[in-house]
Amino acid sequence: MRLKIPLLMILFLLLLTPISYAQTPPESPGGQNNNYGIELEQFYPGTLLLELMTIAEAEIDAAVREAYAEGYKAASLRFIPEITMLNMTIETFKIDRRKHWRNIFITGGLSFLGGMAVGVIIAGR
Repeated sequence: MRLKIPLLMILFLLLLTPISYAQTPPESPGGQNNNYGIELEQFYPGTLLLELMTIAEAEIDAAVREAYAEGYKAASLRFIPEITMLNMTIETFKIDRRKHWRNIFITGGLSFLGGMAVGVIIAGR
């Protein structure tokens, strides 16, 4: 009996809590008080809306292309020194690789000739 009364009061308070948080919805503005001068209660023909959407789509597409071109140009200007350095490094490695293979062939050939000379000397005794 002693626990029933506080339990009932707690449950009753839990039921009332969501009601205290209820808000009234904001009212929508009426008339032409918006930034675009559109009468919100008017019905517009579908062709006008389609024309406006097509114009907006074209302007958005042009703005995106322009922003992409500007960003590409800025990035390429920023990274030109690094790209040049990388290209020089690649060319250096290509030249070094050619020299490396040339040195391997020369060293291999000299080793082969030296080995043959030692073989001839040993066989000739």
